[in-house]
Amino acid sequence: MSMVNFIFGIHNHQPLGNFGWVFESAYDRSYRPFLETLEEYPNMKAAVHISGPLLEWLDANRPEYIKLIRSLVKKGQLEIVVAGFYEPVLAAIPKEDRIEQITLLKDFAKKLGYDARGVWLTERVWQPELVKSLREAGIEYVIVDDYHFMSAGLAKEELYWPYYTEDGGEVIAVFPIDERLRYLIPFRPVEKTVEYLHSLDNGDESRVAVFHDDGEKFGVWPGTYEWVYEKGWLREFFDRISSDERINLTLYSEYLSRFRPKGLVYLPIASYFEMSEWSLPARQAKLFVEFVEKLKGQGQFERYRVFVRGGIWKNFFFKYPESNYMHKRMLMVSKLVRDRPEARRFILKAQCNDAYWHGVFGGVYLPHLRRAVWENIITANTFVSTGSFVRDIDFDGRDEVFIEDGNFYAVFKPSYGGALFEFSSRGKAVNYNDVLARRWEHYHEVPESATPEEEDGEGVASIHEVGRKIPDEIRRELAYDDHLRAILQDHFIDPETTLEEYRLSRHIELGDFVTGAYDYSLFEGGVTLERDGIVSGRPARVEKTFHLAEDGFVVDYTVRSEAKALFGVELNLAVHSVMESPEEFEAEKFEVNDPHGIGRVKIELDKKARVWKYPIKTLSQSEAGWDFVQQGVSYTVLLPVDGELRFRLGFREL
Repeated sequence: MSMVNFIFGIHNHQPLGNFGWVFESAYDRSYRPFLETLEEYPNMKAAVHISGPLLEWLDANRPEYIKLIRSLVKKGQLEIVVAGFYEPVLAAIPKEDRIEQITLLKDFAKKLGYDARGVWLTERVWQPELVKSLREAGIEYVIVDDYHFMSAGLAKEELYWPYYTEDGGEVIAVFPIDERLRYLIPFRPVEKTVEYLHSLDNGDESRVAVFHDDGEKFGVWPGTYEWVYEKGWLREFFDRISSDERINLTLYSEYLSRFRPKGLVYLPIASYFEMSEWSLPARQAKLFVEFVEKLKGQGQFERYRVFVRGGIWKNFFFKYPESNYMHKRMLMVSKLVRDRPEARRFILKAQCNDAYWHGVFGGVYLPHLRRAVWENIITANTFVSTGSFVRDIDFDGRDEVFIEDGNFYAVFKPSYGGALFEFSSRGKAVNYNDVLARRWEHYHEVPESATPEEEDGEGVASIHEVGRKIPDEIRRELAYDDHLRAILQDHFIDPETTLEEYRLSRHIELGDFVTGAYDYSLFEGGVTLERDGIVSGRPARVEKTFHLAEDGFVVDYTVRSEAKALFGVELNLAVHSVMESPEEFEAEKFEVNDPHGIGRVKIELDKKARVWKYPIKTLSQSEAGWDFVQQGVSYTVLLPVDGELRFRLGFREL
């Protein structure tokens, strides 16, 4: 009797910096019951990738799970597939770091009793140059999506085999994940998967279908715990798959020991299809969704989808400048600590992918994930000293001013309002300006229900198929920024402007000092930034001299304006653990207290000023629905100017 080969794999991951209760919940609802169920079916096999942050948590908190992995490996039921230890997007980090990341996880796999030779490619982000890095790390095969192959011109019927791919004379085997199986498993009845696998049996004994996807689909995603465990989907699946005479359950290594890959292909830069949508700038992403829905409505999508391509993963560095700056600071420090073993682990942790992008999960919108990245960038940076310098750190074609002393790193963008875009404390390992701007995202306007994969009502919906409506109470509070958030951003506004208008970005700037270019002169321990401009049609000038202090910084302002206005200095601080409300008050000094984040700081002025305070909240989608997240708190000190204004502002750690 002929049969089709089937490889079943899962990918378990929790990002660095995620809350302990999230690890515990995912363990109880997915990771533990999945392996315990697998153990009950000795003829069932699975390829498993577990990320380094999750392995470290399991090793420290659930050692019985590590013991179970070892047991299943010994029995031949598990094949361990590795990646970068801290789950970086390999295409986004230096070659030296790729090899080190993979080697770390291979070493952990050896402790579990397995000599890993395959790579689960994080977010399936592929670019051809990875071949050489993977081979140098001792990797023989890599797993990507069938979409990668179709983007290279192969038809779907050609994608039931692995292929070779080559770059610079190095060759590696590449397995295509079957997207159809990704939407069937575990969301549709088991019979649907069995029928599909049977349909692939054409008498060719080398044919193989691959499923490899998030382990969180088996219990963590909405509705899946009841479906997968309580209603018995997983047990039925393991029983049917492991006993079906027409399905040959195999593993990657077993398959390659029996069959050679089909031939040679060259894959373009790609990820899975959904990433094509997510990585596009918002307005283009909206058009992309409209186009896909139009093709589906015409019944043409499946025929032409291979030619429907959107953005690539690295577009997120264009889409989110805050992510780009964080990434480029990581690259800067990675190079600085290349020969400093004691610092290496920190920078490898800072490469964890989740905080750098956003799709259906929170990603860059989750402050605790960004905070973990910044903590490790700053900690790694403390092992080396660069002094002060002027250089284009984030590769946008404009120089930044980098100032360092024994306690702080301060980075100004003279080209963007002469503002402070990083103020990092070496002692606290926090970046006080880790604040994401409020953005319109394309899914803020998508239809309430997306086109589902199937409409027969069987099974449970994938999060990719669930439409969402923004609650009215959130929609009323939505606001979008027309500029990035920084510290020491300078505003000229009408004296009649209200806090409500200001916080909802409905006010009018009387000049262009928030985003305009400043001249600068660097001196030891500080910088002077100055700009001549126009306010309400009349000349104006801002000069600010910044000094690092032992416990923070001091900045002296001289402001001249021939037009009557309110001059405001805005400080956007990464207050994440204390939920704030809009407030207006007068003060010469005030404290900010974020006990589980940036800690306590004091803002001091040499004269009384009006202060506007409000939370900066963003709306992002997540697997649970909508997240209305406080990215930070804006504090703007306001003083009237009609002629010349001089004042001093201080920032102190407490």
